[in-house]
Amino acid sequence: MAMPMFRLLFVDDDAFVLSAYQRMLRATPYQCEFLQSPELVLTLPELADFDIAFIDQQMPVVTGSQLLMQLQLRYPAIKRVLVSGDAEQALQHKAAELILDAVLSKPCSKLTLVNCIEQLNSGRPARL
Repeated sequence: MAMPMFRLLFVDDDAFVLSAYQRMLRATPYQCEFLQSPELVLTLPELADFDIAFIDQQMPVVTGSQLLMQLQLRYPAIKRVLVSGDAEQALQHKAAELILDAVLSKPCSKLTLVNCIEQLNSGRPARL
């Protein structure tokens, strides 16, 4: 029996960053969705099917932390990764109730991204 496809969601208002993720994950077994509009995330009919959400902190309209909090409340099974150019500052300003599975600094290397995915996929998240 084939392994189920691991589904990843990437949300960033910067198209250049999204295309970088696309290039990094091109030859991997992951099924990826890339969204430039954070306000569309909660309207995705297949949202509950994603395994990990990588959400940029600094976006117009809604911050990554706010969006991750909505995911935590509505879809607690989705693992949550905050992506930020200033991860330390982002962590200082996140809501105390928000539980993250990982934090990635931006920009990140392909190795860092794949290691994060594999660690979360193996069920060994480092909760923050």
